[in-house]
Amino acid sequence: MGKNTNRQVIAAWLKGSCATNHGKSLWTNGIELWSYHLKIGHRTEKTALVADYTAGSDSFQSQTTSCHVNLAKREVPTMCIFHPRVWETTNFADKIPF
Repeated sequence: MGKNTNRQVIAAWLKGSCATNHGKSLWTNGIELWSYHLKIGHRTEKTALVADYTAGSDSFQSQTTSCHVNLAKREVPTMCIFHPRVWETTNFADKIPF
């Protein structure tokens, strides 16, 4: 995985490619989107889903994670943005694999 801007990581995720940003705080394996050790997105064959870990959802994690989430939210339909309480009840909210 090369070093990319946050926007490039989001674009790679949406295309199904692997990418990480310069500080390794935002990364994707092409299916999952991670902010640090928190899974914030999941791409399926038909759409991309985002967990709204921001202050607006009362699920604030960090300023950096909020920035990552907001970048991803801009790229998906509103109906694909989940409140974290709903997100955590789905199979998409898997914990970090290592």
